[in-house]
Amino acid sequence: MRTQGIRLSFSGRNALKNIIRLIPAVVIMAAMLHTVSCTNNNGLLPQDNGDGSNTPTATPTGGTGALAFVTNFNDGKVSSFTRNTTTGVLKRTGQVTAGAKKGPRGVIAAPSGSFLYVANINDDNIYEFSVNQTNGTLTPLSPASVSNGNASGPDELAMNSGGTLLWVTGAHNGTVTAYTVNTLTGQISKSSTIGGFNTPFGVALHPTLAELYVSDTATGLIQPMSYNTTSGALAKNLPAVTSSDPLAVVPAAIAIDSGGDALFTPDQGNGEVSSFSINTSTGALTAAGAFTNISGTAVPVGIGIGSTTIAEYVFTANSGDTSVSSFVVSALTTLIMPPTAASGYNAPKGLVVDPQNAFVYTADSGDGTVGQATINGTCGTLCAGPTVSTENPANANSGPFGMALAQ
Repeated sequence: MRTQGIRLSFSGRNALKNIIRLIPAVVIMAAMLHTVSCTNNNGLLPQDNGDGSNTPTATPTGGTGALAFVTNFNDGKVSSFTRNTTTGVLKRTGQVTAGAKKGPRGVIAAPSGSFLYVANINDDNIYEFSVNQTNGTLTPLSPASVSNGNASGPDELAMNSGGTLLWVTGAHNGTVTAYTVNTLTGQISKSSTIGGFNTPFGVALHPTLAELYVSDTATGLIQPMSYNTTSGALAKNLPAVTSSDPLAVVPAAIAIDSGGDALFTPDQGNGEVSSFSINTSTGALTAAGAFTNISGTAVPVGIGIGSTTIAEYVFTANSGDTSVSSFVVSALTTLIMPPTAASGYNAPKGLVVDPQNAFVYTADSGDGTVGQATINGTCGTLCAGPTVSTENPANANSGPFGMALAQ
């Protein structure tokens, strides 16, 4: 699921343990912010709404994340929201069609916040929109979409910090396609395609190196690739790596820490989170560890990293366990077990941490809602969060899948 998809430099982590780090995770958001019960006061606590206006949000953007967008897989739509960056509360402002039903998955916003892109796995198109900077409402560009290639199944997206390059995983034909982006008009143009994958899904960029990482849910491999900074063309310059656990073979979304020296991915097969160290000179990966999740049937999809002055956390959206796990990070790539968990979600498939490291949002595909929780909150073990539907009228079957923050 830029992401999807959230992200301060942290190279000197050993000396700067109390500096806040932020990494975007896979993007996925649901239709309604809902009540969540919490068994964890180390990391996640559901948002205590109080007066209906609480806390900042999570997004793979370097800005404040004042706008939010969610893809509705079942309905073929993308919804727009404004986000209160103090309280974290979302307010739906509109919804538009983004291709065929049972298609919209990945979504990413340009760093400028002016444009939005949606991958439709069903009709093979990338949909492009301009963004109203005040309320986030979307207007299709002309042309409204660009073909990713027949039977390619475009799924997840990544974009460079300059907003000039876009990459899309092709789940059906085993490709990753590079696009150049006109930063004035927002229009994308296909540059090149690299194959040799089976079912590529998660995609993430290194924060300082010209290196892109892709997870393959069929082979279990995480593939590093260098890219041309002008055209986006990819090259498999480094070996692909599997988890240190040979049973972790279904990697999902990818999160890379802001220092660029650690990569994490959850496994949909056994629920574990696998970690890899990154050579900050070459971008090469080395398997570091595999860490047990809240259960073996958690089926985590989205992943995100958030930091406070107390600790750094890795969060996973557990679509099979209806929960969000919170791991404490130790020694760069080690996760302290067992994780704590916030429960009460409904099939969350993606997760983002806001730029303020205050909130975690999930896309709850089971009830068309967006879940909002507080990092290191103080509201107690049972906290009611605000709820917002992704569609109007509310539709529990909208199937929210991807989420992005902008501005």
